[in-house]
Amino acid sequence: MKRKSHRSRKWLLVGIALLVLIAAGTTAYLLLRPHSKTVAQVNGTTITQADINRQTEFPLSQTPGIFDIDGGAASKKDVDARNLQAAIERQLLLQEARKRGISVSSATVNSAYDSLVVSYASPTELQDKLKQAGTTEGELKSMVADNLTLSALTKSLVPDSSVTEAKLRAYYSSHKDRYVGAGTFAELKDEIKADYLNDARSLAAAKLIALLRESADIKK
Repeated sequence: MKRKSHRSRKWLLVGIALLVLIAAGTTAYLLLRPHSKTVAQVNGTTITQADINRQTEFPLSQTPGIFDIDGGAASKKDVDARNLQAAIERQLLLQEARKRGISVSSATVNSAYDSLVVSYASPTELQDKLKQAGTTEGELKSMVADNLTLSALTKSLVPDSSVTEAKLRAYYSSHKDRYVGAGTFAELKDEIKADYLNDARSLAAAKLIALLRESADIKK
């Protein structure tokens, strides 16, 4: 069976993330929920329980019972704890991006948002998904903007230009199990490069988060 391309897997994950991840620092979002309980503050920016709840409402609406013991999944409490951790880390990176002057144009945001919208069979389907996730179109667009900003930040940490043939061959050699039966190094070079950059940028972001935590004012 032909192995799915990195691009397909990446956009599947991005599509889900755009619907369930919460842009914790979005001012408009916070104003819409002024009475929600504050569960954390990151350098003065508030993360509310509503932010955390909304990260689990969508998957729960799609698969009722996923948090049941019989389902073998983590409890909702554990998922909420992980979502809070992710929201804090996301906010640290967004704040760092702003400090570094990293931003994306409105045209880029609009283009990405439009591409997301047309990926659904109809406007009604998108509206149904948003309703299930407790999200508005405006909030979704803010998430798109934040995701693009985070992508720009991680790309700045590990630029495409830093990738060499030697690095890709070393990566391929140490991850051969990923590519068994999929093709030769030459045939898979573009996918290997994408995988290498994804892993390298994830590692760089994790290191940056650890560094930012040392001086951050995080209150729970």
